[in-house]
Amino acid sequence: MTLSEFILKNIDTILREWEEFAATLVPAAQKKDRVMLRDHGKKVLEAIAVDIARPQTAHEKDEKSKGHDPPVSVSETAAETHGADRLASGFSLNSAVAEFRALRASVIRLWQRAQDKNPVPSTAIEELIRFSEAIDQAIAESVTSYSFEKDQQTRVFDTILSSSPDFSFTFDLHGKFMFANKALREFFERPLQDIVGKTFLDLEMPAATELQQQILQVITTKQNFHGEMPYTTRSGQQIFYDYIFVPVFDNDDAVEAVAGSFRDITERKAAENENWYKANYDVVTGLPNRQLFLDRLEQDLKHAVRKGAPIALLFIDLDHFKAANDRFGHDVGDQLLRLAGERIRSCVRDTDTVARLGGDEFTVILQDLTHAAHAELVAGKLIVELSSPFQIGEDSIQIAASIGIAVSAYGLVALEDFIKNADMAMYAAKNSGRNRFCVFAPPPHTPVTRDLSRFGGVRR
Repeated sequence: MTLSEFILKNIDTILREWEEFAATLVPAAQKKDRVMLRDHGKKVLEAIAVDIARPQTAHEKDEKSKGHDPPVSVSETAAETHGADRLASGFSLNSAVAEFRALRASVIRLWQRAQDKNPVPSTAIEELIRFSEAIDQAIAESVTSYSFEKDQQTRVFDTILSSSPDFSFTFDLHGKFMFANKALREFFERPLQDIVGKTFLDLEMPAATELQQQILQVITTKQNFHGEMPYTTRSGQQIFYDYIFVPVFDNDDAVEAVAGSFRDITERKAAENENWYKANYDVVTGLPNRQLFLDRLEQDLKHAVRKGAPIALLFIDLDHFKAANDRFGHDVGDQLLRLAGERIRSCVRDTDTVARLGGDEFTVILQDLTHAAHAELVAGKLIVELSSPFQIGEDSIQIAASIGIAVSAYGLVALEDFIKNADMAMYAAKNSGRNRFCVFAPPPHTPVTRDLSRFGGVRR
C-alpha cells in the first residue's frame, strides 16, 4: 500500500492520534474547537495524499528540493485557510506550526507501524520524502497566510487608531511604551521610535509618577483603572482628559501588556460645570441658591459638631422690596437684588456663605464663631448697609431688612430645626416693626429683638 493510499484509508485514525499529540503542543486555551482542528487536518491530508500520488517530473523534484512549489490553480489551499483561521481563533504562530509538525509525526509513526506487518514498497523512501516536502510546503503556506492576515490586521488597527483624536497606546510589563498612535505622537512631538521603550517619566508627562503607579497596579491586580486628569498647555489652556488602562491577557490568563487611551473631555467638563453652576447658583445675583445653601449648611453643621465651634444662620428678608419692584419694574428689581446681594457679601468673610433662597429672601452662614455675639454685630452691619439708599440710574430706592438669627451653640444640630428657628426669628423681627434683627432663643425664653438704636440712626 502506497503512502497516499495509507493516508486516505486511515485518515480518521491519523486524525485521532494527531489530536492527542497536538494537544501536548497547543496551549489548553487553544483546544476549544476540535471540530475545526479535525476539519483542517483532514483537508490538508487529502491535499497532500493527492499531491504525492501524482507523478513528478525531474524538474518538479528539483524545484521541491529547493523549497519551490509550483503554483496551484485553486484560489486558496487548505494550509492557507488553516493559517488564517488559526489567527482568527487566537492561536500563536508557533502553535499553528506545531500542529503541522504533530501531523507529520503522527502520519510517519502510523505508516512505520503498518510497514512492520506488510512488505515495504520500493517507493516508500521517495513517498516519505515527498510527504515531508508537502508538509513543509503546507507550513510555509499556513505561515504566509497567518502573517499576511496578521499584518493586515495590524495595518487596519493602526489606521483606525491613527484616525482617532484619542491617545491610544500599549505598555510592556515595565511600564514602557510599546506603541503610540498618531495623536499621541503629535502630543509628544516625537516620532514613534523616540517613544517606544520610554516611560511617562522619561517623556516628562504631567503626573507621570502617579500614572506609572497606576499601570503597575493594573498589571498586579489584573483590573482596569479609570481616571481623569487636567493638563495645562504651553499657552496656558487647561485641558481635561478621561483615561483608562486595561490589562492584556495571554492564552494562560497572565498579563502580557497594558493597553490604554486618553480622551479629551474639556468640552464635556465645561458643560458639566455650566450645568452644575446653573443648578447651584441664582441666575439673578450669582449667589448660591437654595440647593447649594442647604448642602453647605449641612456640611457646616457637621463641621461645627466636630470642631466644637458655633455657627450662626441669618435669615434676611428685604422690607419694602415688593413695592419698589412694582413701582420701578422687574429689571430695576433684579438690579436691586444684585446690589443687595453685593452689600450682604461685603459684610461677611470670604469663608462665610451668602445665598439667595428666592424672591427677596437671603441667608448668611457664619462659620467658626469665636463668640455668639459676633452674629449680632454682623446683623447690625447688614441693617445699616441695606437701609442705605440704592442708586439705580436716576432712581434712589430705599428699602430695609428684617433679620432672624439662630446660633448652633444652643445645641441645635438638626438642619431642619436650625432653619426653622432662624426663620421664626426673622418673622419676629418683621412683626416687631421691621428694620431690625431678632435672635432666636429656645423655650421658655422668648426671642431677643434688637432695633436700630444701638447701631445709630438709620432712615426708614
